[in-house]
Amino acid sequence: MLSYESIDLYREDGFLFADPLTEKETDLLREQADREFLRDSPGRMLEKDGFTVRGVHGSHVVNSTFARLVRHPKIVTPATQLLGGPVYVHQFKINAKKALTGDVWPWHQDYIFWNRGDGMRRPDVVNVAVLLDEATDLNGPLLVLPGSHKCGSLEVARRTTVGGDGAWRSDISADLDYAIDAPLLSKLTETTKVTAIKGPPGSILLFDPLLVHASGVNMAPYDRRMILVTYNRVDNPLGEVPSPRPDFLAARDNTPVRPLDPGADLLA
Repeated sequence: MLSYESIDLYREDGFLFADPLTEKETDLLREQADREFLRDSPGRMLEKDGFTVRGVHGSHVVNSTFARLVRHPKIVTPATQLLGGPVYVHQFKINAKKALTGDVWPWHQDYIFWNRGDGMRRPDVVNVAVLLDEATDLNGPLLVLPGSHKCGSLEVARRTTVGGDGAWRSDISADLDYAIDAPLLSKLTETTKVTAIKGPPGSILLFDPLLVHASGVNMAPYDRRMILVTYNRVDNPLGEVPSPRPDFLAARDNTPVRPLDPGADLLA
């Protein structure tokens, strides 16, 4: 449960650390994440080299541990608090960020993809990141611009004009369609500074869908794995769009998440 002070800090900065998971829970999540990286599925994406796993999407639908994770009180309760109503899982992904080969995520806001690609009407969304490994300066940590969410949805031109059923692949590659360019980034950093999100395994970070963020190449000899659960308010369902993205990227079932009983963990 978040305090009023914590909620105020989230509104001000656009991100907030919440109570972490236990060491045993984090160990279990790492084990299950590695299994998901090996499982061939439509939601598994590769780096530009064609064989290094970049990330896996939709694992909460097929993996019982991740199905429990999205209902964990330490995750869904603060998300519900921040959004002020029942929530459902819009997107679930595990970013691999493999040692020495994990590529960049360019500077961007998440909401523009969901608004333009999925028909999401409002940014009544919160991202919850779970660090599975220690995030350091060397292994491509999440980078954020504190307070940048207050700028609203930035006008960013789409890089490509590719349409059709496969257009969504550019949304999860190192060449994002709605990446923020250097002039706009420079303007944004006139009033704030780049902050690296660092922390131990099990750390939980909540951040706003309008927060400008990115991550660099992993230059360390160890992976920097991270789970991202995106919760959307139930009363903010996706609209009709041409060529809708797959369900593992944009869920259209807005059934509310039912939290686990207080005190429950992932080991049951």
